[in-house]
Amino acid sequence: MTGLLDDIKVVDLAGPAITYTGRMLVDLGADVVLVEPPDGSRSRLLAPVATVASGVTISAHFAYMAAGKRSVTLDLTSAVAAPTLERMLEWADVVLVTPDDSDPLPAGLDLEAWSEAHPRLVVTVVTPFGLRGPRRTWHGSDLTGWAAGGVLPFVGDADRPPLSPAGGLAYATASTNAAMATMLALRTRTSTGRGQLIDISVQEAVMSVALEAGPYMVMETVSIPYERTGMRRSTPPIGQYRTKDGAVSIVGYMPGQWDALASWIAEETGNDAITLDTFGGTPAARSPYVEAIDAWIEELTTRYTKQDFFEEAQRRGIPVGPVNSIADLVADPHLEATEAWRFVEDPEIGTIRYPRPPIRVDGDAGDVGRIPSVGQHTDEVLRDALGMTPIEIAGLRASGTI
Repeated sequence: MTGLLDDIKVVDLAGPAITYTGRMLVDLGADVVLVEPPDGSRSRLLAPVATVASGVTISAHFAYMAAGKRSVTLDLTSAVAAPTLERMLEWADVVLVTPDDSDPLPAGLDLEAWSEAHPRLVVTVVTPFGLRGPRRTWHGSDLTGWAAGGVLPFVGDADRPPLSPAGGLAYATASTNAAMATMLALRTRTSTGRGQLIDISVQEAVMSVALEAGPYMVMETVSIPYERTGMRRSTPPIGQYRTKDGAVSIVGYMPGQWDALASWIAEETGNDAITLDTFGGTPAARSPYVEAIDAWIEELTTRYTKQDFFEEAQRRGIPVGPVNSIADLVADPHLEATEAWRFVEDPEIGTIRYPRPPIRVDGDAGDVGRIPSVGQHTDEVLRDALGMTPIEIAGLRASGTI
């Protein structure tokens, strides 16, 4: 996508689990330089890993997060690399820091010194627990983020241990906050001339969007019983319901939505009891009858495929969505019509399908760049962006620094 961040230069000092922040900035037009060790980032080995027809092994995580970035190799543990890193920070508008999971904030990363030496630089840091407080040096993963953020007690079945949401969404949530804060800091810089230090805690990011846990936090002085409810809620019709070929998700909060669903059930099953005033009104009013109502709903949903039920429910004004698999998404005619997929040709891997960047500006959804090979752009960046001479670059290479 062009036009939003076209002039912004970003140095991405990513740890093994590269965050979504840099990918978002790439999608908005920024020039993002991914700094890797000379032998490549460990994120290139993160599961799931596939071997393609050419014999090349590729990490799906890396392929997604690194798409469109430029790769520069630099051994940040070497004192020889320090002047080069300083020149990169002088060149950049933003530096992204996601410390290695084996050392949440390495001592060599003096963030305040960077801000002092490069006053226009926006320094954005994503860590498990933030840069302050007694847990600032603690390790963490995506699962840690969900657990520490108060979400896990609500995920899963009541009679089983809690489940972790899939897809690395705790770090994705923190990364989205980091990208937003970075852009706001860049905007502020236009008037103040100074960058800022952005401190994003994964734990706090999860807390900020934990809609299930949120009311319990707000009403901390009130004793509210809660338990995991699995694929359903205790206030029907809210949850997943079986169909002929999978499941649909129904969220019928409003009285009119319930009335439409109840009328539909009565029409097709002959169950007029569901339309009684006893079951009308708010979802909470139906809580005492949750088992019966869920069974009546599935008597209707199991007569349909998930797509047919979805379309008929939408026609009747009932909020319903099919529980899609990846295969469903790939075959979805709506996504095809909206050009929701981007196809990138890679000389080693072949054709790669990506979801398009999720932001459209004046109808432009932007494209997805190629996956960089290890150090593919090292000479290009050192020479053209940092103004280093061939002799300087050769010296770094001879020392094993790049």
